[in-house]
Amino acid sequence: MKALVRAALVALVLVPLAGCAGSDARFPGGYEEGPRRDDKAFGSACPQVAPGTADAAKLAKSRALAAIRSMPQLSEFAALVKTAKAEDMFASMQNVTVFVPTDEGFAALPEARRKELAQPRAAGDLIRSLVVAQDLTKEDLAAGRSYPSLQEGVQVRAAAAPGGATVDGADVVCGSVTTSDARLHLLSALPDRES
Repeated sequence: MKALVRAALVALVLVPLAGCAGSDARFPGGYEEGPRRDDKAFGSACPQVAPGTADAAKLAKSRALAAIRSMPQLSEFAALVKTAKAEDMFASMQNVTVFVPTDEGFAALPEARRKELAQPRAAGDLIRSLVVAQDLTKEDLAAGRSYPSLQEGVQVRAAAAPGGATVDGADVVCGSVTTSDARLHLLSALPDRES
């Protein structure tokens, strides 16, 4: 029965993924079943979403893309989603983890890379490489493991760091921001996957 449920979830998400620009991507597995685990927001850049605050309560009721669009420090990522035409992909997600570089991270990119990401295909590839079809908490990131992203062949490598975690060399500046359909981890930079 579980296999049938998983197959149905994969089928449901393949159509939205096809709408994400540059998509030859195949979904690497079904969405994690069951409720998300409890985890508190952590990191120096997210006191406004600390548990018990009004902002945290509002975000918890929002879908991931709406939450991202509501945070001024994530405007570049929100624009990237639009460039990639990936709104349908976000609309179909449930119980996933999204690693979201902040505007400061995008600002630090070389001009050539910024121009590349203005193309729908490159934007779509980057977005898929930042989404994992599992609910990853701070404890999962600190375990120092790799997780398959939605971009075929791309692994997200996490590691423990003082007070938090890193993802592909980028600091998690605000982790475990929960929305109704995802867990967001905000990154100080775009993941370093060169080499």
